[in-house]
Amino acid sequence: MIPENIAELVTFVPNKTELIHNWFYYKEGFAKKFVEWCIKEFELEEPILDPFCGVGTTLLTAKQLGLESIGFDVSPLAAFVSEAKTRKYNTAELEKQLEEFAKLLPKQIGKFPNKHIRRLFREKNLDDIYFYYKKIQEITDSRTRKLFLLALIDTTSRVANVVKIGGSLRKQKKQEMNVKKLLLGKIRRMIEDLKKTQLPEIEPEIFEADARITKLKENSIGAIITSPPYLNKIEYTSVYKMELGLFFGEQETKLRAHIADAPSGKDFETKLPLIARAYFEDMEKAMRNWFHALKAGGKAIIVVGGGCFPYETIESDDELIKIGEKIGFKLLQKIVARKILCMRNRTIKVGTVRESLIVLEKPEQKDC
Repeated sequence: MIPENIAELVTFVPNKTELIHNWFYYKEGFAKKFVEWCIKEFELEEPILDPFCGVGTTLLTAKQLGLESIGFDVSPLAAFVSEAKTRKYNTAELEKQLEEFAKLLPKQIGKFPNKHIRRLFREKNLDDIYFYYKKIQEITDSRTRKLFLLALIDTTSRVANVVKIGGSLRKQKKQEMNVKKLLLGKIRRMIEDLKKTQLPEIEPEIFEADARITKLKENSIGAIITSPPYLNKIEYTSVYKMELGLFFGEQETKLRAHIADAPSGKDFETKLPLIARAYFEDMEKAMRNWFHALKAGGKAIIVVGGGCFPYETIESDDELIKIGEKIGFKLLQKIVARKILCMRNRTIKVGTVRESLIVLEKPEQKDC
């Protein structure tokens, strides 16, 4: 049975109130309850793969259910957040480290090298962030270090004089905030989340990798739950270039290098825009890898949105179904979660596009 609130479940919004899931807000994602519904409704088997894992909603939900899972994402930020949210922690050790951090008095000990990013902060705030960043690097336990760094990354986005709108950062001066108070408060809340949540010992495998070229062992995956980048001109990581630049040494990480690639045009309608042809060619590469990795009878659930262009719309779900069937998948179901208005220049209606769930199955092998 399809949930009445399916339109909300394919967004990250419900995760705002979910323990651990809400450690880092990532608007390009779906909800914990969506993953739970998929697993139950379609009787999915482990291990579960999410080849566009984002900040780990599929992986953390699988862990909470005691299921094995594997995830990868091309963004080092996303892969890091996924790992930090799904590890096992010693809360006593975390509290001990927090006490040590509470004694620290932040001072100016250096600066982040990126001058463009420095302009997005009050100088004192960024000096404090750099101070705590260096102190976090001194933590010997890798898991504690990752949790504290995630707390600092979240704090950084809160104090920066920017807001994330669409696919870009917009400067917006905020009231002065205390970095130490925010950081310690975030860490305390994270520790409390861990205490309130009885997590199984199981931990997902997480890699920083590209879904188009990463091939897993044949017949090794029980199911797939994922949401690839949607067909549009937005480079998703642009809104995270601040975090990428400060903490990962990258101004941005292209989730979709195909935007700049020239498509071959051999297998897709030439009337499609170049960006769409390249998108579907890349998705075919990824889906072939999924078909290879899935066990016979395994299902792939894909959340995808249509493409909105200045003079046309493209329904990605139908195109991906065609690709899947060409590869060998069987379509079990297409569920329209919601329809989104497509506008040009924010004033002229071009049409509507669907945000859909595609449920594909790798057929059982037939006896010769």
